[in-house]
Amino acid sequence: MQHKKIFYGWTIVAVAFLIGLTQAGVFQNVLSIFLKPMADEFGWNRSIITGSIAVGSLAGGILSPLVGPYLDHHGPRKAAFWGITILSAGLIALSQLSSVWQLYLFFGTGRMIASGLLALVVTVSVSNWFIEKRGRAMGISQLGSRIGIAFLPLLVQHIIISYGWRTAWAVLGIIVFTCSALPSLIFLKRRPEDVGLLPDGRAPEESLATGVESPDEKSQASRFNIEDEPVWTRKTAVRTTAFRQLVCVMCVIYLVGAGSNFHLFPFMTDQGLPPTMAVLVITVLSVCAAFGGVLFGFLAERISVKKLMGGVLITIGILFYSVFWAVKEPVWMFIFAVVYGTIRGGVLPLIFLLWTEFYGRRSSGTVLGIAGPFRMAANAAGPVSAAICFDLFHNYWIPFSVFSVLLLMAGFLCLVAKPPVSPKEL
Repeated sequence: MQHKKIFYGWTIVAVAFLIGLTQAGVFQNVLSIFLKPMADEFGWNRSIITGSIAVGSLAGGILSPLVGPYLDHHGPRKAAFWGITILSAGLIALSQLSSVWQLYLFFGTGRMIASGLLALVVTVSVSNWFIEKRGRAMGISQLGSRIGIAFLPLLVQHIIISYGWRTAWAVLGIIVFTCSALPSLIFLKRRPEDVGLLPDGRAPEESLATGVESPDEKSQASRFNIEDEPVWTRKTAVRTTAFRQLVCVMCVIYLVGAGSNFHLFPFMTDQGLPPTMAVLVITVLSVCAAFGGVLFGFLAERISVKKLMGGVLITIGILFYSVFWAVKEPVWMFIFAVVYGTIRGGVLPLIFLLWTEFYGRRSSGTVLGIAGPFRMAANAAGPVSAAICFDLFHNYWIPFSVFSVLLLMAGFLCLVAKPPVSPKEL
């Protein structure tokens, strides 16, 4: 009996998972654990420390349009390996931190690579290898960053308590390199067509026209021929209304995501929750978000991605405002983490699925790359704007309320967005 080989695309998903896991080393959740011990040692306020996120995110926005076309034409293997290597070196260098410019250089560079390069590597790689099963594949790949967000803060907190924050940075850098640099170099490939395969592991006879076919069969077959997919250039993509709508939605997602990720931990400790409990809440939220991403990935194969995306954003917009009430009791904060985290987990898989659904896999790197500067500018603005509000008013009521309103607006905008007309028809 001949056993069917496992489709190589799932190896791509596994590597993307590992990249996402280690990429979380320069996410806001991890830096927020370092915030107080570093601030205590150097006397820096929260705005100064969050500024390193802003610098790295803006630099990532500049890098993104350059990386996107490269990934479409040459694939992610070498770019991912060297990017992870530089990121790891920067994290290890932070263990020798002595002045603020070093924080901005080392953490900012790592942040730039994670947001401007590795985020695209994960999304573009998975999108290229799957069509019918893209939802579940994207959900599983995004699971990596969610698990990283969940457990890296716990690890960092333990190391800081036991050995100090400098050792924690060094260990984090070693973990990042070990887990994802070599797998990227060995296993990543551009598209299934490059190695004689088809998306989703379909057999050639399932995608080629033979004999008399119904219109539905022809449509289904053409979906698996990359030559039939539209090719979007920078110029044709930015002219579409859909591009501007998705950019607005994505900016809200990244502004609110970055701002809430970074400030939720200090918000909870400011309200009297012990640091260990606050970290546990973030862990529960992140674990639930991880499974939520997979759940919504499967749902996206059965329900309109656009409707799912709009519904998720509106729901988490309402839920996020409840954090002011939930924080008064630890049990309610954990309930908030479970419900909010599960639904919020669908955000990243769904927004990337929506981009690929609108513009196709052949140009996914290019189109997402163009959106990068806007996405990363919003990502930079989230933590910094909330930090400035805190430094001025000594509470988070204004930024968190604005976050809720923006999520609601983005949800409704997503619901009315329409796919662009193919450039062949323009």
